[in-house]
Amino acid sequence: MNNFFKVVGFELNNYFKSKAYILTTVLITAFLIVGICLPSMVDLSGIIPQLATEEKAEEDEKAKSEEDKSKYAIYDENNIIDMEYLKSFYPNSEWQTASSNDELEKLVKDGQVEGGFEVESLTKYTYFVKNKGLHDSEQAVFDQALGYMYKQQAISEKGLDFNEIDAIYNMPIESNVNVLGKDSSENYFYAYILVFILYFMIIMYGQLIATSVASEKSSRAMEVLVTSTSTNSLIFGKVIAGTIASVIQVGVMLGGGVITYKITGAAWNGMLDNFLAIPANILLTFSVFGFIGYIFYSFIYAALGALVSKTEDIGKSIGSINFIFMIGFFIAIFGLMNPDNTIVKVASYVPFTSCMTIVTRVALGSISIVEMVISAIILIVSTLLIGVFASKIYRMGTLRYGNPIKLTHAIKSLRKKED
Repeated sequence: MNNFFKVVGFELNNYFKSKAYILTTVLITAFLIVGICLPSMVDLSGIIPQLATEEKAEEDEKAKSEEDKSKYAIYDENNIIDMEYLKSFYPNSEWQTASSNDELEKLVKDGQVEGGFEVESLTKYTYFVKNKGLHDSEQAVFDQALGYMYKQQAISEKGLDFNEIDAIYNMPIESNVNVLGKDSSENYFYAYILVFILYFMIIMYGQLIATSVASEKSSRAMEVLVTSTSTNSLIFGKVIAGTIASVIQVGVMLGGGVITYKITGAAWNGMLDNFLAIPANILLTFSVFGFIGYIFYSFIYAALGALVSKTEDIGKSIGSINFIFMIGFFIAIFGLMNPDNTIVKVASYVPFTSCMTIVTRVALGSISIVEMVISAIILIVSTLLIGVFASKIYRMGTLRYGNPIKLTHAIKSLRKKED
C-alpha cells in the first residue's frame, strides 16, 4: 500500500509539473472566463438576442419592424376586401392598391412588391409572384383571410352574429401539466451535456494515460520500476493519479467558468442558469458512475499503452477500445430519445456502456434503486478485475520491446504462464 501511494504521489507530481497540463488548464480556463465576461464588456445582443435589455430589445424590434416590412399589392375590382381586416393577417406589412391587372403584374415583375393578389370574389383570386420559394406561405395566409371574410359575410346574411359563432369555434382550452415521472424536456439537456463531458474526458485522458505508459517504456525507466515495485501498485497508482489529475483539471476549468458566471450572470439575463440547475440525483449518478467508468477505461488504456514501444503506435493499439467506447456513446445518445428501450436497459448493465447509459436512464427513463445498485456492483467488480488483468498485461508488456504486441497474443501468453 505504501508503494501505491508513492506511485500516486510521483505521478501527480509529474502531472502538476507538466507544461502541457498547466498550459491546457490555464488556456481553457482563461477562454471560459473571457467568454463568460464578454456580455458584460461588449454588447452581444446583435449576435445573441436573448442578451438584450428590455429597452434595447424594444428599440431593435422597432427598427427591425421598420426595416423588414413586407410589401404586397392587391387588385380588388369589386371592392369586396376589408383592407384593415386583411392587414391583421399580415403584420408588419405595406399594401399597394393596383388599378388594373397589368399594373399588378408590373409591380410584381419589377420587384416593387413581394407578391400580388387579384381578387374576383371571396372564394376566388389569383396570386402573382416573381419567384415562388419552397416555403412561400403567403398564399396560405391569404386563403385563411378570405375564408374568414367569406364566413363572416355568409353568417351575417343569415342574421347570425359571426363573433359569437367564432368565439364558440375558437374557445381556448385551459390545461395544466402535472409530471408524475421525469420531465424529459428539461432533463434531456442535462443528460446530453453530462454524457458529452464524460465522453471527451475518457477519450482525451485515456489516450494521455496510454501515451504516458508507452513513453516511460521507451525510456527504459520502466524496467527499474517493474522490478522494484509490484505491478498492481504501478498500474493502480498511475490510473488513480491520472483520474485525480483529470478531475482537478476539469474542476478548475468548470469552477472558473461557474464563479465568473456567478459574478457576471446579470449580463447574461439568466440565459445559462440551466447549467447550474442540474437535479441532484442526475449529478450524483454522473459522479459515481462517471468516476468508476473513467477508472475502468483508464486501466484498459494503460494496459494497451504497455503493448507498444513507440508513442506513434498508440493510435493502432487503442483503436479497438475507442471503437467499443464510441458504440457505448452512441447507445447513450440513442437512449436520450428512447431511454426505456431494451438495448439501453441491457447496456446499463454492461461495464463498457453503463457509465453513460445509466445517466440517460436516470435523467429520462424509469429505473429503480435496485437496478442502479446492481449496475454499480457489476461496474465496480468489473473495474477491479480489469485492473488486475491490466496489471498482468502491464508487467508483460513493459518488459518487451520492438514491434507492438497484439492484445490477443498478450492474452495467450498470460494463459500459457498460468498453465
